[in-house]
Amino acid sequence: MRRFAKISLVLAARVYLKITSRRRSKQPLRIIRSTAAFFGHLALEPENYLAARNTSRVSWATPQSVVSGRDWWTLGKISASPNPTLARAWRRHIDVPPSWWVDALIRAGESNPQYAIPQVSASLFGVGNVLDSSSSHFSLTEGEVRDARREIEALGVDMNKPYVALIVRDEKYFDEVGKKLSDGRMRNRPISDFAPTATALAQRGVQVIRMGHLVASELGVRHPLVFDYATSGRRSELLDIFIPLTATAAISTLTGSDAVAIVGRRPVLYVDVALYAQVFHATTCSTWIPARLQDRRTGHSLSIAEAFSRGIGWFVEPTQFVNEEIEALRSAPLEIAEYANDFVDSVLQHGRYIGDDALQSDARATLSAAMGEQGVAMHGEVRSQMLDAFLRKHGDFITARH
Repeated sequence: MRRFAKISLVLAARVYLKITSRRRSKQPLRIIRSTAAFFGHLALEPENYLAARNTSRVSWATPQSVVSGRDWWTLGKISASPNPTLARAWRRHIDVPPSWWVDALIRAGESNPQYAIPQVSASLFGVGNVLDSSSSHFSLTEGEVRDARREIEALGVDMNKPYVALIVRDEKYFDEVGKKLSDGRMRNRPISDFAPTATALAQRGVQVIRMGHLVASELGVRHPLVFDYATSGRRSELLDIFIPLTATAAISTLTGSDAVAIVGRRPVLYVDVALYAQVFHATTCSTWIPARLQDRRTGHSLSIAEAFSRGIGWFVEPTQFVNEEIEALRSAPLEIAEYANDFVDSVLQHGRYIGDDALQSDARATLSAAMGEQGVAMHGEVRSQMLDAFLRKHGDFITARH
């Protein structure tokens, strides 16, 4: 019965495509294919799209031929979404037909290419630097905001004082969920490595909210300004969005929730990132600390120029690092706390991270040259920053040449 229904839908979709083909030639229609199974993609891809469209930038989202046309999004079934509340919220801002109908249109187009609706993949990285040219396009309803405020206050957080979202990807998430999606082990980190960071920030009066889904252990910091939200029993789909969206800043190991912070134009510090090209380099919201990559065969730590010239800067999968005998060297817990203090100092003073002009200029120029045209296609102009404290400690990362 289900197979018959699918066949009937495809036949109906074929008829629809033929009937509307002439109209679509005058009023363009596209299907935007999203990677909505991932929380970060679900958060940031529609934001990049709306920012590009509303700033009239020519990018993946706004070729001149479709600025006045329509785009239909594929966000999948709400029930299968990593955050149904987020998926429903985006449906108030972008056009998302029923997934069963879009799937039928795609299948019908594959068998009738001359009538097919053009498709384009959504962008996670904000090509065209559109995020810095606009404010957030995402919003919650008044009722959702009211509920979220009540929930976060019940957690003990004072929204009138600074709070930092601590977003550390736990290995338990990969063990239980990640294997079905992608191998993200290069971004996993024991939460205990960030306990000194939480303590240091709390001692200076900054609230710290430990985020997370499917975590193996508690943060283990007993302080009235540190909230282990991930193990509190008070987690909700709404707070998973609201906390990073409204936080003073976020500290992350590069995982889903930090994308929500970027949607809210919140400054994010990415700690010990081994996947150099996966940082959101297109926006000044991103500040990062690279993991030092060491060649196990020689013991040599690679500069950023060397990493990209050898192709390692583009690596995503753990097996790629293993095959090339590359080890990611990580910062010690107390070192992370030092970096976090440097970052938060600037954010509290300026509302965002502002590094030393000379250091940042050199870092951006070196990263841009290392990524080359492929980097421009992926990110546009490099706007991200490397943390000053890291650059002063590891100047060879920028100055060393292959």
